[in-house]
Amino acid sequence: MNITPDGAYKLILKLENDKKSLIERMDKVSTFVVAVSEGDPEELRPDFDLKSTVEEIKQIEEKIIKIKHQRNLFNVTTVLPDTEMTIDEALVKMAVLNREYSRYVAMGRAEYKERVAAFGNNKAEIEYRYTNYPIEVAKKIGDQMYAELQKIQTELNRVNSTYTFEIPDDM
Repeated sequence: MNITPDGAYKLILKLENDKKSLIERMDKVSTFVVAVSEGDPEELRPDFDLKSTVEEIKQIEEKIIKIKHQRNLFNVTTVLPDTEMTIDEALVKMAVLNREYSRYVAMGRAEYKERVAAFGNNKAEIEYRYTNYPIEVAKKIGDQMYAELQKIQTELNRVNSTYTFEIPDDM
């Protein structure tokens, strides 16, 4: 069966929700309480088959593993046409850019000269902190990073909704 990366993501979420429901049910009915006045506990016992529930959970986990593996193979072999990076490389690049971007945004918001608060240190002099870089350069670097992030994200969005890869038919 062919599926888009976006479709695979949604299928994984569905399978994880199915697994969560089974686990919640197992937690709920694996024990039960009966008051003495209610009667025979065997007659009030809820239906529950631990073995089949565990097997069903394992089957769901196997499906998730297969889909994620196929998606990972797709990510390391599919090259984005504009950036000429694999999806995997693009995701790593975006993580690096996101981490560094905030630094340059903060540097771009700095003042050339800022008074340093000197509470409780008995200094008679007023101190100032000065930037040791051109603020406009920091802003420009941040803007370039943002533009690159947007370019990669746009390309990933297009690929995630239009390209497909193969997963087993029994999903």
